[in-house]
Amino acid sequence: MLLRKIEQEKVFMNTIIRITLFSDKPTIYTQEKIQDAFGCFDQVVKKYTRFSPKSELSVLNNSGGKPMKVSAELFMLIEYMLELANQTNGSYDPTIIDLLETYGYDQKSNFESLGDPNLFNKIQKLIKIRPHFSTIKLDKNNLTIELAKRQRLDLGSVGKGYAIDLAYDLLEEFPSFMINAGGDIRVKGPKPDGGVWEIGLQRTQPPNKRVIGEELIGKIQITKGSLCGSGGWARKVKFFHHLLNPKTGMPINSISQTFTYAKTAMEADAWATILFTLGIKGLKLLEEQSISGLVVGNDGSISYTGDIFSKV
Repeated sequence: MLLRKIEQEKVFMNTIIRITLFSDKPTIYTQEKIQDAFGCFDQVVKKYTRFSPKSELSVLNNSGGKPMKVSAELFMLIEYMLELANQTNGSYDPTIIDLLETYGYDQKSNFESLGDPNLFNKIQKLIKIRPHFSTIKLDKNNLTIELAKRQRLDLGSVGKGYAIDLAYDLLEEFPSFMINAGGDIRVKGPKPDGGVWEIGLQRTQPPNKRVIGEELIGKIQITKGSLCGSGGWARKVKFFHHLLNPKTGMPINSISQTFTYAKTAMEADAWATILFTLGIKGLKLLEEQSISGLVVGNDGSISYTGDIFSKV
């Protein structure tokens, strides 16, 4: 059976989404399914961006102090994030957007407040008074969520992974494909020739520091599952990382980046963030979840768990 290779890309979530697919179905039908898959990213952004006051997430974030009925989908996403927050004893916290905004984090990731001499005093005061994630009340029977006053949620650690999974589900009838959302990847099946999908682990160089290694950390080979990464230094900012320790409010500068490999992209996406927060200590927690992980320190050191990273 002849399989045709079709590759298309679009920009969503400020990143290039590339779909590579092998199809035995009519070309027009295949292209329509690919467009539907791209639409998953657009839908997730429109429904759950915090930068639009009309999104369902923004409406929830402005409802503090009283229960609000939400869609089953949003309830599932928030319930999952809070499960992770409890599982990690708060090392993962989906409510830290107030801390990031105090640093000046906006839609363009400018971090304009970093020059404020009182910035860190403001952060420490906020840490003491901000509501704890455990105060969020979930009612699964009625699909309501109640946030504390001034408490807000952000889906940044699961949104892209969830969109990848939605796109994957739409394309699952095809025998072999890869969805690559700016390096966060999910694949199905070996290639038609029996070959694996070979994926390079891109190294992120911290700004204003010496180069700590080659452009690629290494490569992995997969025929199923999802690979996601966490990292990314703030542009044009010295030694500042946009990933914070939720308990201290301080940027995590000891880790350069992390990668995780899991069954679904939402899992891999969230756990890459968790691993970044916990560092090497988080590898043991990943093992308990049957998730593979790799940690790159700022000195270029590499630690990992799981056979998938053993040849990196």
